[in-house]
Amino acid sequence: MVWLVCVALVEELPDELPAGYQKVITGVGKVNASIALCQAVQQYENIDGVINYGSAGGFEEPHKGQLLSVASVLERDMDCTGLGLAPYVTFGEQQALIKTRNGHGVVCGTGDLFGPAAADYDIVEMEAYALAKVCQAYKLPFLCYKYISDISSDDNAHEQWQDNVARGSTAFLQLLPLAL
Repeated sequence: MVWLVCVALVEELPDELPAGYQKVITGVGKVNASIALCQAVQQYENIDGVINYGSAGGFEEPHKGQLLSVASVLERDMDCTGLGLAPYVTFGEQQALIKTRNGHGVVCGTGDLFGPAAADYDIVEMEAYALAKVCQAYKLPFLCYKYISDISSDDNAHEQWQDNVARGSTAFLQLLPLAL
C-alpha cells in the first residue's frame, strides 16, 4: 500500500519521504499534473490515495509562510458563463468545487496563470484541481496542503515565490504522518 505525494517541482519537496509514500513530480500546470498522476496510477499497485503538496499564492499577509489545509478546489480559469453556467463550472457538470478528504481549510483556485485571483477562493496555484479530478476518475481519496509562498496580488509575487518555494517542506513532512 502506498500514498502518492504529488508535487509540481522537486524544489517544493526536495527531501526523501518516509516508507509508505511515493513522490510524484508532476511538472507545472493542470495538463502536466493530470498526465503525471495518470501515469503514476498505472505504475503503482494498491494506492491508498493521493496527497498534493506544493506552494501557493495567498491574499492575506498572515497566511504567508503558513502550511494550509485545503478543503476544496476549483478550476479558476474555467468560464462557461456564456453557456448559462455559474463561474468555474465545467460544461456537463453540476458543481465547481471538488471537496478534499481534508474536510476543513481553505478553497484553492487552480489555473494555468501565475497571478492574483478573485474573491471566490482563498489561495491560488496551478495543479490541485487537475489532481483532484484524476482522483475522482480513479476513485482515490485526495488530500491537499499548500504552503503560502507569496501574496499573489503583490507586484513582486514571483520574487517572493522564488525566495520561499522550498520553505514549507519541513512543515509538510512533520504533518505527513498525521495527515491521514
